Amino acid sequence: MNASSNVRNLDIANKIASTATLFRKHFPDAIVNFSPWDNMKENELFDTIDFSFQFPGWSPCLECRAILLQLRVDELDKDVPKLLGIVMKGMILPKERWRVATIGKWEMTGTHLPQQAQIDNLFLVCKELYKLFSTTSSSNKN
Repeated sequence: MNASSNVRNLDIANKIASTATLFRKHFPDAIVNFSPWDNMKENELFDTIDFSFQFPGWSPCLECRAILLQLRVDELDKDVPKLLGIVMKGMILPKERWRVATIGKWEMTGTHLPQQAQIDNLFLVCKELYKLFSTTSSSNKN
């Protein structure tokens, strides 16, 4: 589901904005799209918070033009859903070039993998996203 469709309260709005900021910290040329899906009917069944990040032109270090970032969560109805896993796909529309998922072995697969430094950055983004979603502003008020 589009990240923009998931804004239900201040906590989740902060997590969504922080996700974009965190990704851009490691990939400053990326342009965030909080609504990557045109047709929401096809994607409404999944408990995901979806973003896309486009790069101007072609990113040879990442071997793609865009990255689809899907945060798999347990319940979108919660104030701040628990992050269960992350799927990132490097895309040259309409084809997927590579994919990494944090569910399982955290392996990157595909026909055209990014350079190792970029792979390291992508895994770092994943680790930081788990940290981000493990805290809530309401739990910090104690």
